[in-house]
Amino acid sequence: MGNYSVIVLDFETTGLSPQYGDRAIEIGAVLIENNIIVDRFQGLMNPGFRISSFIESYTGISNDMLTDCAAM
Repeated sequence: MGNYSVIVLDFETTGLSPQYGDRAIEIGAVLIENNIIVDRFQGLMNPGFRISSFIESYTGISNDMLTDCAAM
């Protein structure tokens, strides 16, 4: 990979169609410098509506976990 700084992002969402109202519910980020993970970030986001039981099961993120998070 070389001696580069890279940020790897990962999102969990309510689905794949933002035009139909799907929203992000989690972001994760890892900072890699010189092939070593030097920092991490993880945050939940309230989509403004209850997520389906399928998404809860698929992501491991429950509606209860999102209740007190900031709405996006």
